[in-house]
Amino acid sequence: MKSNIPAIDNQTARKRLNILSITFAFNTLAGSIVFPFLPIYLHSIRGIPMSTVGLIFPVMGLATIIGAPFSGYLADRFGRRIVMYIGPVLRSLSHFSLALMVATNSSFVVITIGLFFAFFLGTFFQNSANAYATDLIHVDDRTVAFSKIRVGLNIGWMIGPAIGAFLARTPFALLFMMTGSFCLLTALTVYRMCPELPLDNGDSTRDRAPKLTFGEIFKQDRFFLLFLSLCFLLFLSVSQFVSTLSIYATKIVGISKSQLGLLYTLNGAIVIVSLIYLNKKLQNNNIFLRIGLGAIIYVLAFLGFGASINWTHLILCIVLMTLAEMMSIPATTAATGSLAPPDRVGRYMGLYGLVQGIGWSLGPFLGSQLFEVYAGRPVLLWAMLSFSALMAGIGFLWIGFNKLTNWRPSNPDQCMVEKKLPQRHPDTKRSL
Repeated sequence: MKSNIPAIDNQTARKRLNILSITFAFNTLAGSIVFPFLPIYLHSIRGIPMSTVGLIFPVMGLATIIGAPFSGYLADRFGRRIVMYIGPVLRSLSHFSLALMVATNSSFVVITIGLFFAFFLGTFFQNSANAYATDLIHVDDRTVAFSKIRVGLNIGWMIGPAIGAFLARTPFALLFMMTGSFCLLTALTVYRMCPELPLDNGDSTRDRAPKLTFGEIFKQDRFFLLFLSLCFLLFLSVSQFVSTLSIYATKIVGISKSQLGLLYTLNGAIVIVSLIYLNKKLQNNNIFLRIGLGAIIYVLAFLGFGASINWTHLILCIVLMTLAEMMSIPATTAATGSLAPPDRVGRYMGLYGLVQGIGWSLGPFLGSQLFEVYAGRPVLLWAMLSFSALMAGIGFLWIGFNKLTNWRPSNPDQCMVEKKLPQRHPDTKRSL
């Protein structure tokens, strides 16, 4: 079936990428208002032991395990756009429900269930939006394109914790209400300004029949399986940034909640100013070497956290950690889009989102358990928290130096390990 969606030109593609970056800002702002302060609320205000608080992270990880591939399938089956705005609408309802739970002092179990649904629905926007960007942008430009998206994401991270730090002095339910409101704003922006995209053969996304199940992708695309395994190790360490660090910085180093919010704001500000420029400079370098070097820099930053004794030390470590983030995280998303066959970008992004979600949930859980035991030995604590990033860095550097992108499945057509044009109209030129 031929699509009635008109072809897009270079200027239109560039504008839509900018709009997509704005929607990521709204979506991330929603989560960053409450997420860094959630462990503080449960532990310091509700008096729940830190080891128990850590249980919310594997629960949220389970939500991501289910939601990421499911939302990726929906994006391939029904189209990116509808999943991009239906997901945030439903997510807003879950956060308004959480606000009611907090206002009525619901039990830890009830709040955890509410967080499960919030994170399940939170996967819908990110996976479908990443697939939308992959459809839109030429393969050679995707790292820079995802850097623009990352800038929008970090605008949310810059503003959200500052708002959260201010609202933390008010009833905590207000943070969840603000989160729900920004989820609605995300949905409205997508609905009004992100129309469905044409594909290179004129078919609409919803007309593409699936060719491989998730299990078959794992069996037949060995290189992508290796890539996901290394990403998982990296995210185990990266996830400590918004969980263990918040407790460590306030309880061990002794900074205030306002100073903590400023640390997250500094991270977002550096990314906004430097990310696009840095990735344009690195655009012609091997993408796996860049990811690997970024992972090694994460290790150095985490060891610095362990040696920090005041706010100034933490600031220096945040600067180093932000450099690691800028080098590695947008590149992992861009690499996923380039490894995916055109008609299965949603599924590949879903699997990437699944691994990312598991890392971002299991990592804080492990971090909370290690914190309970090694809080009095901070250098050892952060060395242990950075170990998986070290393993990931070694793995990505090994791939890059040995040029293992030619390690292909038995059927080469089932894995795009070499650069191909994205699924957009052939008249669309490089837009970045």
